[in-house]
Amino acid sequence: MALQKGLQMWFGDSPSCSRSPLIPRHGPGLADVTQYDQWLAVRHEASLMPMQEDLSIWLSGMLGKEVRVERFMTELDNGVVLCKLIAILQQKVKECGNPEYQQHFTMRKVPCKSDAPAGSFFARDNTANFLSWCRAVGVDETYLFESEGLVLHKQPRQVCLCLLEIGRIVSRYGVEPPVLVKLEKEIELEETLLTTSEQRLPVESTKPCSQNKELHQAVKTIADDPPCKCSHRFSIEFLSEGRYRLGEKILFIRMLHGKHVMVRVGGGWDTLQDFLLKHD
Repeated sequence: MALQKGLQMWFGDSPSCSRSPLIPRHGPGLADVTQYDQWLAVRHEASLMPMQEDLSIWLSGMLGKEVRVERFMTELDNGVVLCKLIAILQQKVKECGNPEYQQHFTMRKVPCKSDAPAGSFFARDNTANFLSWCRAVGVDETYLFESEGLVLHKQPRQVCLCLLEIGRIVSRYGVEPPVLVKLEKEIELEETLLTTSEQRLPVESTKPCSQNKELHQAVKTIADDPPCKCSHRFSIEFLSEGRYRLGEKILFIRMLHGKHVMVRVGGGWDTLQDFLLKHD
């Protein structure tokens, strides 16, 4: 409920329809530092919503039980869902029928207290067992979180990044990953083709292709009314389908679930609005 009120404060009383990107209101400025800090916290949490939504859809499909995005951390915080996820992913790797997959993918029974109360020692123990499995399958420490970070909801972004990294790892073994991981693979292929191609088309000769006009229009809408209101700001220049230039940066931008405009950044993703607020 608190997040919903915060989102209304940031996006307005009626967030846009499911086919339109969410366009945030501008910040309150620094005249009231307390209000600005509250707005900043809401903006930070709201920027996680697209990742949490994508992961909720993926987890729901894997578990056969709905994981609600509005209760994302609460659904996970006793570690039971994550331990169940391990068993399901291991089973799906086995079902792929490739002996090499089973040989190289860590298979182990993970202890889990299925009735662990939220915030309890058992919740922390379940989470620690999950993190131990993550290390065993090759999740780098930079993607991991502390047990307290999940149990007490202190590290929601790290939880998302960890689950995305698990999605990347299991996708190498034939398991369906979250949509964001599929988009990453698409971008990696595009980067490879751009590197190896000898043909260089001039920027001014390219136009958005018909099937990607929805993304381009969403980018244009955000660019025309960016969250940053500074006097000097960069313009977003279209290069090719899903590829833009902002100042000296080349951005790979994708539409997630028909409503979130996402920018590929380092090992993860950010909304275009949040990216512009940080970098413009």
